Amino acid sequence: MPFNLSELNDEQLEILQQAQIVQQIRDSIITTNLDGDILSWNLGSKVIFGYKECEVIGKHISIIYLEGNRAIVKKSIDFIKKQDRFDSKINLINKENEILQIEQTLSILKDENNKPIRVIFYFKDISYKERLNSEINKKEKIILEQSQHAAMGEMIGNIAHQWRQPLSVISTAATGMKIEKEYGLLTDDKFNKTCDIIDENSQYLSQTINDFQNFIKGDSVKKIFNLKENIDSFLSLVDSVIKTNYINLIIDIPSDISINSYPNELNQCFINIFNNSKDILIEIKPKDRFIFISASQSKENIIISFKDSGGGIDSKIINKIFQPYFTTKHKSQGTGLGLNMTYNMITSSLNGNIEVKNSKYTYNENEYVGAEFIITL
Repeated sequence: MPFNLSELNDEQLEILQQAQIVQQIRDSIITTNLDGDILSWNLGSKVIFGYKECEVIGKHISIIYLEGNRAIVKKSIDFIKKQDRFDSKINLINKENEILQIEQTLSILKDENNKPIRVIFYFKDISYKERLNSEINKKEKIILEQSQHAAMGEMIGNIAHQWRQPLSVISTAATGMKIEKEYGLLTDDKFNKTCDIIDENSQYLSQTINDFQNFIKGDSVKKIFNLKENIDSFLSLVDSVIKTNYINLIIDIPSDISINSYPNELNQCFINIFNNSKDILIEIKPKDRFIFISASQSKENIIISFKDSGGGIDSKIINKIFQPYFTTKHKSQGTGLGLNMTYNMITSSLNGNIEVKNSKYTYNENEYVGAEFIITL
C-alpha cells in the first residue's frame, strides 16, 4: 500500500534512504539472524547468486555455501560475536551451481545495549578479476617464451658469425699443409706453427661452445660472481657481431665489483640492450659507432650503464620501449620483446631497476648523442 513520505520523520526518512542505497549496491549485502537465517537480500545478491528475494527469505544462508556447509557459517558467526568483523576470500556457489570466488566481510549488528542482534554478510564477486589475473599471467608467460626463442635465434646467429673466421683459418691451414706436404715443401717448423694455429683456433671454438652452453642452460641459481668477468663472458658471445659491424667498445668496469645475483639472466639483459644499440649503430658511419659500458658501486647499489652513439630515442616513444611487442623496426627484423623481457627480468628476477634516457656527451673531442640504459642492482 503506498504511503506519504511527508508523514515520515527525519529518522524514518534516513532509514528509508539507507535501505534504498543498500538495494542498489552491485555487491551482495545480506542480513541474517544470529542463527544464519536470511532476513534481507539486496539486488546485488540477486545478480551475484541468482536467487530472487522471495526465494531465500527465511532460508539459511548456507544455501550459497559449498555443500550447504552450516558448520562454517556457525563458526564465522561465533567468531564475529567476539571480534565484530571477519574478512576472507572464499568460494561460494550460485543458483546454477557455479563456483564463485568471493571476498567476504562479516560484521555484527548490535542493539542499544551492545547486544548482538543481526549478522551482516557483505560479498564481492572477484571471479572475473581472478580470471583476468590468470589470463594476464598466461600472456606474460607466452611473452617470456617468445622472448627467449627470439633471443635464442639471435644467439645462434651470433655463434654462426663467430665460428666462420676460426673455421676458415683451420681449413686454410690444414689445406696448406696438405699441399706443401705433396710438393715436399712442408718443414718441421712450418708444420709445428700450423698445428699451433689450428690448436689455438680450436680452443677458441671450444671456449665459444662453453660460453654458449652456460648461456642456454638458463640455470636460475643466485650466486656471488665478479661483474667484470660476467661482462667479459657476455662480450665473448657477441664478439663476432662487434667486429663484423665495426662497433667500438669502450669498457670501464672495475675488476673488484662482486654481485650476488643471477649471472645468466644478467647476461641475457646485456645482450638484449646490446642488440638494441647495434641495430641503431649499423645505420650510421662506422667511425661513429660507439658503445660505452661502465659500472660503479656504492654502499647500497651497483650501477651499470650501457650508452651508445646512435642519436638517441625519439621523445615520443622513449616511454614505450619496455612495452611488449613495441618496436620501431620492420616486423621481419624485430619482435619488440627483447627490452620488455629485460625490464621484467631486472625488476622481477633480479630485484633491480632499469631506466633509459638520451645522453649528450663528448668523446675524443667529438660530441655524441645516444640512448643510455642504466641498471641499478
